[in-house]
Amino acid sequence: MGFCDTGGARLAYQQLGEEGPDVVLIHGLATSRAFWYANLAQRLKADYRVTLFDLRGHGYSERTDSGYTATAMAEDVHALLDHLQIDRAHIVGHSYGGGVGLEFAVRHPERVARLAVLDTKINRLQPEQWLHDAPHLTAFENAIASVDRRDWSAEPQLGLAYLESAARLCVADEMPSARDVYTPFGQGRSGKRAARQFLKLLDETTALRDFAAPGAEREQLASFPAPALLMYGEYSHCLKSARGLEALRPDTRVVTVRQAGHFFPASHAETLTHYLLSFLDEAPTADMTRSAVS
Repeated sequence: MGFCDTGGARLAYQQLGEEGPDVVLIHGLATSRAFWYANLAQRLKADYRVTLFDLRGHGYSERTDSGYTATAMAEDVHALLDHLQIDRAHIVGHSYGGGVGLEFAVRHPERVARLAVLDTKINRLQPEQWLHDAPHLTAFENAIASVDRRDWSAEPQLGLAYLESAARLCVADEMPSARDVYTPFGQGRSGKRAARQFLKLLDETTALRDFAAPGAEREQLASFPAPALLMYGEYSHCLKSARGLEALRPDTRVVTVRQAGHFFPASHAETLTHYLLSFLDEAPTADMTRSAVS
């Protein structure tokens, strides 16, 4: 593990693989670079140099008082690539990490070879996220709702409210016993540490406000030059974002992962690897197919 001072925060990072094109993996909220380590990073490292890092306020990276918009975090990525002397990379982001990747592609298009956006709520295209956007809930989400009896249909930022509720239940030793293939804060003592860290981020910084910042304009989202892959779970609450970005960029490849929710990179790792490797391995001049379903 190494550290990079971005000028705004001290980020923890690591690299796997020694040769091949660069791939940067960006995790989502309430996780860390460990989200990628066991599955996707191990599959990529034979043919790519893979960079993993903890977003500011996550994992071993510094928690600052502010700087949690996707735009600010995109500048963290820029500083990290400069630190590692990476001129150009494939960018892969899950959830909020996909929003960071999009902002990076808009602000620094010359540094992005290809962009993969995995189940990301794009604030400019989906400013609110409601239960009725996709009413399917996983076993763990249903269990959270059975303990936290708020009116979930009235939550305008469903995913963030779910993470906050899970973190507070974890810290209070009231986590339900139900588990999904990937369960936030569900990893014993390390899960409780992550829950405490996430709550400090929400309670002691500007993060809660920053996470809702709209980010790049529609025209910018439509015009960055890097080929893009969108992968979303069939049961995702972020599908409005996928449809919106596909409408702006009709040549974008869209993959819907059947019987999968938000955390499909963990629950459907083989499907992710198959489509992502196909996307990254394409020749630069290859035409992008409009849609694919797994």
